[in-house]
Parts: sequence; structure tokens; C-alpha cells
Amino acid sequence: MSYGAYGSADEYAYARAKKLGAKAYHAALQRGENPYLPVLEELVPDQLSLPHVNLGLVTIPIERLVGTGTKGRTNAFACNFMPLLDESSEFAGKWIALHSSVVQDGVRQPVKALEYMNQFYVLEGNKRVSVLKSLGSLMIEGEVTRIIPKRTGEKENNIYFEFLDFYKDTKINYIWFSEEGSFARLYELVGKTPGEPWSSEELVDFQAAYLRFSNAYNLAGGDLLKITTGDAFLIFLQVYGYEKDLFLVSSELREKLSRLRNEFRAKAHEESYSLLMNTEGQKPGLISQIIHAAPQKMRVAFVNNRSPQTSGWTYWHELGKNRVETVFGDKVETRMVSNVAPEKCEEVIGELIEQGTNIVFTTSPVLLDGAMKTAIKYPDVKVLNCSLLPSYHAVRSYYLRMYEAKFIIGAIAGAVCDNNAIGYIADYPVYGTPASINAFALGAKMTNPRVKVYLEWSTVKDVDPMEAFAAHDVRVISNRDISAPSHQSMEFGLYLQKPGGTQNLAMPVWNWGRLYEDLLRRVQNGVWRTDAIQNGAQALNYWWGMDANAIDVFYSHKLDSGTRRLADLLRDQVRSGRLRPFAETIVSQDGTLRCSSGKAMTPAEIISMDWLCDNVVGTIPALEDMKPEAAPFVEIQGIHSIKAPDTSEICWTDPFSDGE
Repeated sequence: MSYGAYGSADEYAYARAKKLGAKAYHAALQRGENPYLPVLEELVPDQLSLPHVNLGLVTIPIERLVGTGTKGRTNAFACNFMPLLDESSEFAGKWIALHSSVVQDGVRQPVKALEYMNQFYVLEGNKRVSVLKSLGSLMIEGEVTRIIPKRTGEKENNIYFEFLDFYKDTKINYIWFSEEGSFARLYELVGKTPGEPWSSEELVDFQAAYLRFSNAYNLAGGDLLKITTGDAFLIFLQVYGYEKDLFLVSSELREKLSRLRNEFRAKAHEESYSLLMNTEGQKPGLISQIIHAAPQKMRVAFVNNRSPQTSGWTYWHELGKNRVETVFGDKVETRMVSNVAPEKCEEVIGELIEQGTNIVFTTSPVLLDGAMKTAIKYPDVKVLNCSLLPSYHAVRSYYLRMYEAKFIIGAIAGAVCDNNAIGYIADYPVYGTPASINAFALGAKMTNPRVKVYLEWSTVKDVDPMEAFAAHDVRVISNRDISAPSHQSMEFGLYLQKPGGTQNLAMPVWNWGRLYEDLLRRVQNGVWRTDAIQNGAQALNYWWGMDANAIDVFYSHKLDSGTRRLADLLRDQVRSGRLRPFAETIVSQDGTLRCSSGKAMTPAEIISMDWLCDNVVGTIPALEDMKPEAAPFVEIQGIHSIKAPDTSEICWTDPFSDGE
């Protein structure tokens, strides 16, 4: 083979590597970044004062070798470890000789490196790393010293300390994630328990599976996405499970990766979630009307975790199904399946689809995994889940802005309370619940500035909310929003406990039927497709509120006329957007100013609340405090859940963006 002006293959390899180095150098300059190798002693000036651990001989993933330990001849390498010096330099001669040796005999001795935050910085062997990177090698042996950072509570720092626990069990350093809780999720998906060392056979099987996945994923263009290969691997495991035979390089593996393409893109999107907060777009545009074919009959299934007879939550969704039947008549055919366990969800939906169902609403967050797996398997079927911000492209989510109604009910509670003490019984510490608690507390504070809201949880172990309320002479109580038909208790919504019994005062109304109607009309007129086109790779989440008549408040005729007039006024103001519950000055329990005068909190800030207002007496419980039956739900959507969404990446349509 002729190498033209280059005398040998090794000289040609240097010239090619130098071009790659120059390209990376200039690209970094254009981005305003350091074009040379990062230097650890500059990045971490206090590294000598941090704990050091000798790891011995370690197999280092080449992709995690990112810099040099000390500032030496860093100008010899671009930031991608490719050489920069002229071919006539002494450095180039040594690089070329080393390249020849590595090609013929391999690497004869390990490099020396420092590991910090699971990234490696070379102390000895920069040219060896450069040569191996130019050859496309995946691993290199190295004598490694780990430098352990201080705990800061920042996201990357938390991920690293999760990695350290994982490393103790596995000695694996080649997988990395961009989200907290991912290592715990990996344990769960591969059937292992944290703290349990992996056997050599398990490690070999896992490494083979991961490397095969990684190769297939990168060949499919995954390396161009702004997520780690570990992130993508976790998505794959969640859908298809962990069996080593699944990762054999084959057309079947490539097909599975192709089906997950949109999920990978959604994870990598700069704004992962698109939050649609109003019903605009119900009517299709002209182009949509032209190209959208008349839909076939909508065969809609509602899949419930519990039954309408035993669960108030499911009962509301049954009312929603009934509205769909009334509004659409013979244009829709509905079915409802109840008491579906999460592990049976995929099977149940699959059977419904085989029977002709083309739209599926799963009405509980605990059914999300089954819904997502089915949606991947049947891409032509529309599958939705009732939850707040799951980050899946294949499954659209829907929820209601319940905090709007809670604000009004809180105002009623503050107006009728005569001793400045109100009780609030919450159910699950999941995303959206603190917003409801805080909106209630702000409403109560608006009508009674001295009021305290005593918070208790119905799902916490060994706690009796009523006993706690009695200690504070609490008589005005906000409890679960509606009682199931099989429950005879009148203790739901907002009520007053009197010597003669319970007097119901007000309750929020969840009009799921209105939301179901809106979503089915989007399917019917082609706007469903338009939503997908306009939002690209983002996960779509519908979050309707009072402006869409999806949330309302009913109150008792026994309320005095002044309180009823106040409630009517607040309903109109919230519905029109002239009054927002989370606006003006808001202070949390610890004295932090959460919102200042003249401002309003964003939807992202409302959804991600993990704090309580300063007039709330109580705390948000941890997962270990929950009753066993509540744990699965909290694990999926809980504020401290391993799957908690990153709400910093939300793009939303504001229903009141015209400034009203």
C-alpha cells in the first residue's frame, strides 16, 4: 500500500492523528474552551488534601481518560489526546515509534493515572493513551490512585458517591449515568441487591452484554446523542429486561434499538419534557385537515390498578369514561379493566390491543412501566399514562393541575376556621402533592393570616392523623378528595368536625372526562399528530387545569353567603389566569424566599416542589416511612424517588401567556 508523501503506515497514522488533533483544537477555541488536555492539579487545586486510595492495576475505559495529572507538555496534545506538534519534531518521532511498537507487540506496560469523579488523568503514558485512542482501542491497563472529593450535594457529586458504592460491589468503572438514582435502578433491573458482591461469572456476563450493546448503539449513531451509553442501556433494560442472550449482535438487537430511537432522543433532548397546559390546538390547521385521513372508530381501553368500587381515584376515572361514551356516542367503543397489578399491565394491554383496542389510558403511575413496554411493542397504538412528567416519548402522560382547586378550598378553610388551626391529610409524597399542600396553605393564609395548617399523611406507618389533630384542637380538616362508593365515611374533601357529626363544606372536582374528551378529539382531528411534530423528540405531557374546566370546586349550601361569594370570585379569577396561586411573596418553612413580590413561579418550579410553606406544620416523609402498600407508587413518582424527573428541562405552553 502506498502512503504518498508519508514513508510508512506509522508516519501516516501520525499525520492523520494530528489532523484530528487540529480539528478538536480549533473546535474548542470556537466554543471558548481550553483546546489542550485538562490538567487535574488545575481543576482540583486542593487534591493533595483529599483522601487518596490506591486501586492497584485497573482496566481503564479509554473514553474516560480525559486529561493529564500535572501540567507538563500539555501543548503537545489537543483536548482529545491527539498530537499537535509538527511531524519533524522529536515528539512526533517518539509517537511514531510507539505506534509501530503498539501495532506489532501491543502495550507493554500500564500507564499511571489519577481517578477523580470516575474520570482519569494520566501521570505517565500520555503518548500511549494518544496512540491507543488513535487506534480506536476501548481499554488500557493502568496503575490508578483514586482521589475522593468532598461531599457537596451537587448532582454530579451525588452520582459519583452512588458510583463508589456500586464500585465496591462490582469493580466496574466503564458504565456511567447522567441522573441520580441510576445505579440503584441498574441493580434493580439486573436483579442484584446493593452491598452484594458480584461473582466473576456475573461480571463477565454483564461486561459482555454492555459492550455488545454499546457497540450496536454507537454504530446506530448513539454516540452522537448527548446522553451517556449507560443512560441508553438503562432505557433498554427497562423495556426488554436483562438477559445476556438479548445482547448478541444480531438483526434482532438492531431492531430493538431502532424501536427505542425516540426514547434515546427524548432523553438527550435539551428540553426533555414538553408540558402542554391548555386546550389550544384542538382545531386542526388547514394542512392537517387536508392530509389527515378520517380516523377509524376509536376503540378505547381504560386500565386501572384498583377498582372504582374500592378506590375514589379510580371512581373519578370511571366517571371520565362515562363522559367519553356520552359525548362520542357510537364513534367510540370503550372498555375498562380494573385491579391490574403492575407486573401484569403489559400482558393485559397486549391482550386488549390484540382484540382491536387502538387507544389505551392507564390511570395510575404504577402502570407506567407496562404502558411504556407495550407502546414500544405496538408503535401504532396510542398509549397514555396518568402521571406527572414521565420522560418517555412512546407514552404520553396526562394529569390535572389539582393545586388550583386546593388553593380555593384552602381559602374557604381559612374563612370558616375559628381557632387558627386547620388539618390537612395528604396521601403520597409524590411530585405534585407539595404543590397541592402549599396552594391550600396559601389560600388559607389569604383569608386568615394567622392560620396554621397541620399536615399529616395517611400512608405513613404508625401514625393516626386524627390523634395528632386532636392535640391541636383541629376541627376543620381537608381529607381525601372523594370517597369510593364502598366507603360509608363522610370524611372527604373539606369538612368541619362538630359534636353532632361531620359537616362537609367543599370538595375538589377532578373532571377526567373533560381531559379524556380533549385528548380523543386531538386524535380524531389530527392534532395528536401535530403535537408530536411540533414537539419533536420531547416527551409530551398534558397538564390541564381550571381554564380547561378539567378542575373545579363544589361547596356546600351550608356555607355562609359571604364565603360562597368569595369562592365564586376566586374560581373566576383562577380560571381566567388573573389570579395565580403561586405568585407574589412565598416563604418556605426554613425561611427561604421561594417567590418574590411581582413574580410568579414557573410550572417547573411548581411541579418540582420539595418544600412546604411557612404556615405548614409538618414534614414530607421519606420512602422508608411509608406503609408497604404505598411504597411502589412513591418509588415511581416520589419526590425522593430514583426516577424523579429533572424538571430543569421542561418546555411548556403557558395557558395565560398573553399576560392576563
